[in-house]
Amino acid sequence: NNDEFPRRADVSHMLRQAVKNGDKVLLEGPQSYFLSNAAEKIWDSGTSANTDASGMLCASRLNLTSSGLRSLVINVHKTPGSSRVGSGANPCSFVPQHYFSEVKANKDDFEEMHIDWRDVSKQYFAHILPNGIPAPGKFVNAVGTFDLGVAMAAATCIHPSHREFGVTSGRPRVVGFFDCVAQAELISVQGPYCSISALDRGDEYDEYAVCIAYVFAHPEGKKLYSNGREFTNGTIIKAGEQLPTQQVLYYCLPIVKKVRGWRETPIFARSDWWRAQQHPVKLPDAVCELLDLIEHFTGTQIVSIGNGPRGEDIIYITRAPETSLAASTLNAVSASFRRSKKN
Repeated sequence: NNDEFPRRADVSHMLRQAVKNGDKVLLEGPQSYFLSNAAEKIWDSGTSANTDASGMLCASRLNLTSSGLRSLVINVHKTPGSSRVGSGANPCSFVPQHYFSEVKANKDDFEEMHIDWRDVSKQYFAHILPNGIPAPGKFVNAVGTFDLGVAMAAATCIHPSHREFGVTSGRPRVVGFFDCVAQAELISVQGPYCSISALDRGDEYDEYAVCIAYVFAHPEGKKLYSNGREFTNGTIIKAGEQLPTQQVLYYCLPIVKKVRGWRETPIFARSDWWRAQQHPVKLPDAVCELLDLIEHFTGTQIVSIGNGPRGEDIIYITRAPETSLAASTLNAVSASFRRSKKN
């Protein structure tokens, strides 16, 4: 009897009629691809039956053989502060996936650490070795001494623009780098198109990094096998290669590539810098470097980025046309970085 609540209806029938009439249907997935029990690599930490795009189509009861049905999948990723819920292996996180649940940490614990975001983030990215592997370290402030990864994870979770906690449980999410290896696995199943939400979080970073590969490092030097491949210490798993099962991923470390931040040119939709720009906007070079890096290592095509919490806070990406072969050769880097917002 609630007038503001949609009336009960046969939704599957309505969807089929919409397709028959030539209308468009939008299906929004409520869960992550990597929480699907149907994914062989990570099935043992899944939480739902089939949360990938094919599962959504099946659940919709649309006629997949209909000549009028043409599907397009847009994969949504969040970064900086890419987060994951649940259990399982997570090579690109600042701490192991199960760490906060084991120590029973919560938001109040993080607040009591009194961590300065800029201080800890600078120290963390300074500890990334020339080979791209984050080195262990300690973070020291007036409260005490903390593991550097733990401090970075805690500071990221409680950052005002991140707030990475479970909506119902209030438990901290495990955060880390944009994962090109996982993204490449995803688009091999669901196609190349990607939208990156919350990219305006990068306004607060002096540096950021993207995980471009994993390296296997078993503490006891053991060999493991996954789907016919042998993994020994030092084995590299690149984006686009066969993703091993979690039994291998538990012993993988991230190999990351650092990029510049864009603190001086904040893209947040209501920042002074953004509102002062003429539209369409040429995005800051540092933003374009990050997007170009992700596309290069994953083969994905980024169609949009988010720059605020409102529905209209979205930037649709286009590339500036190249004027000539000579110009494109001389300016290949800058040309590939020029992107704008559609009116």
